[in-house]
Amino acid sequence: MATTSTIILEKPKPTMDAMRKRALAAVSQYLEALGNEEFLGKDYQGRITYAKGVICRAAKVENDSFNRIGRVRLRSLTAAFNKMRRDMDGVVSETYKAMGL
Repeated sequence: MATTSTIILEKPKPTMDAMRKRALAAVSQYLEALGNEEFLGKDYQGRITYAKGVICRAAKVENDSFNRIGRVRLRSLTAAFNKMRRDMDGVVSETYKAMGL
């Protein structure tokens, strides 16, 4: 009788650099959806700095400690900002439907 073996492939953990970029993208999309004038009025580098500040405040660390935020906290913050943006998009969509637009 032949036996079959199952190989389970584990996904590689994303690098901290990739996780930081995901967090910055999530916060940037949230701020854009919010229509934050201060954020939108900045150039690319200014937006990155602003988003880092938001992440640091959310993580309750000093502004220059962005790179010290741990893997678990970054993942949590990314998920939270993505959820807030999706919720906001849903509210806007439902509001337009209710208004007949």
